[in-house]
Amino acid sequence: MECTHKDFATETIEKEIFDLKFKYKTQVCKDCGAHLRDSEFEKTYMHWLEGVYKDRRDKFQVQCTFSSNLIKCADNFLEDYPGISSTVLMRFLVTVYLNVVDVNENLSSKLDSLLDAQIYDSFLNDKDKKKVNIQFKPNMMLDLVAISEVIDMKPYQIVETAVLKMMTAITSQDKKLREFWEKEIRTYLDIFLKAV
Repeated sequence: MECTHKDFATETIEKEIFDLKFKYKTQVCKDCGAHLRDSEFEKTYMHWLEGVYKDRRDKFQVQCTFSSNLIKCADNFLEDYPGISSTVLMRFLVTVYLNVVDVNENLSSKLDSLLDAQIYDSFLNDKDKKKVNIQFKPNMMLDLVAISEVIDMKPYQIVETAVLKMMTAITSQDKKLREFWEKEIRTYLDIFLKAV
């Protein structure tokens, strides 16, 4: 609560997300309408989201469209990781891109400068496309929604961009891009896939 007023009342507030409503009793400022979002609120909210996740997993999926070639490259890459699906790899790529690469201006700039335009464009412009649903956990889905509101892009656009860039890094034979992948990203992949 970012409020300096002194007149509060306990009220039930509603927070809408994914076309669902979360209701919670908390203190609300009578002057400005600000409501208290303390650790108890966050804990209750995340518990509610986990319940929604169990019952309505569809609310935590992002439907994307990728070239058949990109999907084939992902499947080929995963030959060294039996039992891991391409959608799990894509979820990893999005998570690492948003939480490691994109938040670090140096890494983000370096990746963008090293991207193999020919591979990236082939993934982007391939006419043979397939729809892919990528499942995210509640925290990551909240991050995607928040990012989409800040940069004025739909969550699927963010996911597609992240996957395109990271798959370009995986598949390129360019020495500098391979070094970037091995040095900056590969360790995260190995840790992630061990946990899956």
